[in-house]
Amino acid sequence: MDSNATLPSVGQTWLADLGPDTPLGHFTVEITFDSATQVSFEVASGAIKGRKQTMKYTTTQLRDGLYVVRWTEPDAGDHVTHIEDYTEGTCMASSVVGGEFIQLHGTWTRVR
Repeated sequence: MDSNATLPSVGQTWLADLGPDTPLGHFTVEITFDSATQVSFEVASGAIKGRKQTMKYTTTQLRDGLYVVRWTEPDAGDHVTHIEDYTEGTCMASSVVGGEFIQLHGTWTRVR
């Protein structure tokens, strides 16, 4: 494992489509990796559509193409952990949202 790894997605925007059967409805989010330490997102669909935030993140590379990415959303204080698989095109998100644990999984696709 490499806890100092830089994501291959720095400078890019990716779409996490976490499926229609989530506590938030059909939940999709565009995530932009602004730098090796800053990430921005905008929720594209679901119960919190339009929500945007920018924050610091940390990452650990588990293997070639597989990363754990973590951040805390400053406005809501929600804690998010992503497992992003750039090889398989999948993403799993584990979050504590308003004190409730939510685990989602779906596709991971580069948008731009």
